[in-house]
Amino acid sequence: MLVALTLLFVGVLTSLADQFGTTTALDWQRWTVFSQGAGVPASTVVYAQSGSSYVNGDVGVWGTGNINLSNTATIDGDLYYRTTGILKISGKAKVTGVKHHDAAGDAILLNSSNEAYMESDQLWAQPATFGYPSTINTGSDMTITGTGHVVLRLRDFVLTGGTFTLVGTSPATTFVFNISRAFSLSGSARIVLSGITASNVIFNVRGSSSAAAISGSAAFQGILLANYRNVKISGGTVNGEIVGNRVVISGGATLFHASP
Repeated sequence: MLVALTLLFVGVLTSLADQFGTTTALDWQRWTVFSQGAGVPASTVVYAQSGSSYVNGDVGVWGTGNINLSNTATIDGDLYYRTTGILKISGKAKVTGVKHHDAAGDAILLNSSNEAYMESDQLWAQPATFGYPSTINTGSDMTITGTGHVVLRLRDFVLTGGTFTLVGTSPATTFVFNISRAFSLSGSARIVLSGITASNVIFNVRGSSSAAAISGSAAFQGILLANYRNVKISGGTVNGEIVGNRVVISGGATLFHASP
């Protein structure tokens, strides 16, 4: 525990600012998927992957550390899961990389967990940029253009179809979506980025009321930071990073990591 806390302390102090203007170190952004796994019984599975789902990149599972992989689900990268956790693999599911299940892995997971909470808190404190909507709930095409650092404070971010385009006036443009209520992409909804990369867009979903969901043939780009929410990805594609409390991936969902 002392080693883990020291790693966190050093990581935070040596950081100046991440791409979103916080003082949090970037270690938590190394994952394709990260499960906080907090506030649930010790036997709870906090990362489940099934169907023909495919995750490219590293997966981190903190909290209970319990994982279920089934059917032909694939983690094409390293898997870090807490030493108190249990990994169950059935069918033709597989992990192509190294399985880290030791004290060193726990220190890395703890550090990422704490950083993700800190990141969310600091993002939430950022003031909203004037002139942007207070909720987004649409099945139609929509475009938002931004310069510099843009912060939207939303009740809901719900896309049921159409193309949601984010346009940055330079590659350094960043978008922060602070969301207090619902987050979902369904149907054929897709997020398209113009002039910026997925690592410069973050959806900071607060609270624990409902699951954050991506389903159908939806295409998500960006970082979904939902520390206290269950995250359900039952189809579609992700280019970025997913952080949730309990993460369930199923169907033919495909996830790729976008590095900061």
